[in-house]
Amino acid sequence: MSSKNLYTCAVIALGLLIAAPSHAQRRSGPSWSAPKGLIGIHAGYLNPKDPEGGMLAGCRLGTMVDESVSIGIGFDLWHKIYRDEKEVADETRPDRNTKTYMTELEISDWAMPLTLEIAAKVPLARYMGYTVRGNIGYTFLWSKYSNYIENSSTNRRFGGICWQLGAGLYSEIGSRSTLVADLFYNSSEASSEVTKSKAGLPIFERVDLAGFGLRIGVILDMR
Repeated sequence: MSSKNLYTCAVIALGLLIAAPSHAQRRSGPSWSAPKGLIGIHAGYLNPKDPEGGMLAGCRLGTMVDESVSIGIGFDLWHKIYRDEKEVADETRPDRNTKTYMTELEISDWAMPLTLEIAAKVPLARYMGYTVRGNIGYTFLWSKYSNYIENSSTNRRFGGICWQLGAGLYSEIGSRSTLVADLFYNSSEASSEVTKSKAGLPIFERVDLAGFGLRIGVILDMR
């Protein structure tokens, strides 16, 4: 995703958060009461340094410490497929033009960060405000390399410490539901298992997953 598209997603998320309070303000009663637990569901986009950007989805299980601070466990799943394609034919029809491509190489990446998360809300109005969060944990990365020219396939596993910092806006859209959107920075370097070269020296591969992302989701109060 280009920076222009990422900016467009951020504007859409901001618009949803600004529009939501017009519905929420019609509610009566207090805006917060102590919950037993929280479930958060979100989706978004991560644009890391080494692989191309891809979509992500995840969830969070947590609990409120007080009316502003929550802690929990976060889970994300990020996926991207890269294909090296070559055009081999171009056909012109009266109604359309069609092109035929041949795939020579395909790389499928799956990343799964498991993190501890602490988040805080800073009220801006009765039903909306700012939110900040921090995560730290471990990223698992699986990559499948398929070379169709050589008819070979290789699976590789990577792992490494990760952390995230995010900031955004929230809006209470129901008595037990909150809409949240944030921009975040993800820092993670996933390394493969150490092997030895022909000379007996240790070698390994490293994938840099550091980059900026956007996510939007809903937090449900499970009291």
